[in-house]
Amino acid sequence: DKENEDDDDDDDDVEEDDDSDSDLDPDGNAYDEGVGMDPPGSGDDNSEEEASDLFDTENVVVCQYDKISRARNKWKFLLKDGVMKLNGRDYVFQKAHGEVDW
Repeated sequence: DKENEDDDDDDDDVEEDDDSDSDLDPDGNAYDEGVGMDPPGSGDDNSEEEASDLFDTENVVVCQYDKISRARNKWKFLLKDGVMKLNGRDYVFQKAHGEVDW
């Protein structure tokens, strides 16, 4: 019996190269390094500008959107939960829709 145990131990002593799997994705394919890019949204920060300068305009709308679609040069949009300043007056709305030719 002892000889059989020693034979079984030899099967377990197979050397594995740990580094061979590090460059493979779960499907066994090599990872593509791709093009180095900044994280999404990293260019959106306006930390150099004052907040008051960002909205230094006569008309402004700040809101969330439900849907925006475009057909050729006509844009349609559904907006929600917003604040508008138009022609010197402030407006608050829950829902708004509009169309514009751009």
